Amino acid sequence: MKRNNHDGPNLRVLAGVLAVAAVALCWSPLSRAFGVTGAAASANPVAGQPDAARHGEELFGRICQQCHNTRGHGGKCPQLVRGAWAPGGANSDQLMFNTITHGRPGTQMGAFGEVLTKEQIWQIITFLREEAVRVKAADAKKPKDDEADLWY
Repeated sequence: MKRNNHDGPNLRVLAGVLAVAAVALCWSPLSRAFGVTGAAASANPVAGQPDAARHGEELFGRICQQCHNTRGHGGKCPQLVRGAWAPGGANSDQLMFNTITHGRPGTQMGAFGEVLTKEQIWQIITFLREEAVRVKAADAKKPKDDEADLWY
């Protein structure tokens, strides 16, 4: 029986090329812009620091609220305290850091990596994460629609 020339070494070469491409993607500038990072992903170095959150709130008020509204509750651009951007949502601190630093191509989100220091970006993220916790607690205290009807 004749062997097909598409088996064997060709598949190993293809697998090798795909592996190299995947590794290259992890370290490319484009991957960092979209929050795709390898083992070098860093945690927020100022998370949980009250002064960092306070400074982040000030920075957010000066730079971000024009698009994201007061305290990140959404305006002409996405809200940043609920849903995917909230803690435990689909978007990590590292993705948020990369988004602020590099912007989001094809959207209104510009890059602020040359305007803000890394520490300032982390301070803004710290503020937003703490604000999201406050919003979640306030939302939990609100009566559900069916509970509100009981009072009328």
